[in-house]
Amino acid sequence: MKTKKILAAILCLNAFSAVAETTDEMELAASVWGAWMRGSVNVDGQQAKVERSAINYIDMDYGYSLELALRNSKLVLLGYLDYFDPISSDVSVGLKEGTLDSSELNGGIAIGFPMGSGNSTLDFLVGLQMLRMDNDLDLKGGSSYSDSANVYDAVLMMRYKQELFSNLYLNIPLLIGGTYLSDSEFVYDAGVQLLYQLGTTLDIRAGYRISGYDFDEDEDATDFYQQGYTLGIGLTF
Repeated sequence: MKTKKILAAILCLNAFSAVAETTDEMELAASVWGAWMRGSVNVDGQQAKVERSAINYIDMDYGYSLELALRNSKLVLLGYLDYFDPISSDVSVGLKEGTLDSSELNGGIAIGFPMGSGNSTLDFLVGLQMLRMDNDLDLKGGSSYSDSANVYDAVLMMRYKQELFSNLYLNIPLLIGGTYLSDSEFVYDAGVQLLYQLGTTLDIRAGYRISGYDFDEDEDATDFYQQGYTLGIGLTF
């Protein structure tokens, strides 16, 4: 299984190198993601359930995202990276209350085919995604637990962009994965963005995003999702 993942990564990196030599367009986007977590995370055998009251939904943690897309007439290649350090949540383990701090590094590479042109584009891609998650759980009474997980998943992606008005676009990126050739039972990422083009090379974008994982790591079940607002900029070369 690990060998297949390494081979898939090498093939994607080779494809990146090939398309980079004949690229017609390169897009670099950076964004901030203000989000909160829901679900449960198993930390060293302790099943921590995230607890949130209504007022907690304005108390967000911030992650950072970077993605690079290379495109020519036949192929589109994508590399992306997300980072949270940390995302903090109030949790309960049984009848005990506590706090969970989760540092996350999530990244992937994907290859696909571009469809459409001009004011409307649609890309379909397949890729490999990795999650590195470090957890620190502190319970009232002084008990502390820590562990980490490394998860690799095969994913399918769709990226849709449509011009709504002059210089204003709608972006809809979608990702699903899991089960076969994956460590997760299910993984997903979905968002919607409004993008305003400033000139020919610069844009600003704002939207909403939700991302989730359901996996077992050493027989410990983790099933969580994160959602919140995004704000970013993009450069096209």
